[in-house]
Amino acid sequence: MYLLVNVLEQTQHLSGILEGFARIGIQGSTVIDSTGMGRVLMKTRATSPVMKQINKVLKDLESSNKILLTVVREKVVLREAVKVIRSFCGDLNEPGKGILFAFPLEFVEGLPETD
Repeated sequence: MYLLVNVLEQTQHLSGILEGFARIGIQGSTVIDSTGMGRVLMKTRATSPVMKQINKVLKDLESSNKILLTVVREKVVLREAVKVIRSFCGDLNEPGKGILFAFPLEFVEGLPETD
């Protein structure tokens, strides 16, 4: 099993991503409201040379993002889930697109059994 973590900057895609997950057999995902470091620094009016660059990126973004935590049983489904996210978010290496990563899980309790 794997934990797929997506820090979703483009929150308008949340419903589409979750619907895409359902289509590939993912039964659930936890969605958490979050705020990134750049936004916190901007709100506290921190000053540094980097802030000018951060403010440019944040200018057109919403005031918060979402974190999707998704436990995925099989690697093939994990790959499909990544494709779903990329289909909505595009190249995550571009600024303001978010972050995506996964890691293996050694222990999981509380998931419904599958057929």
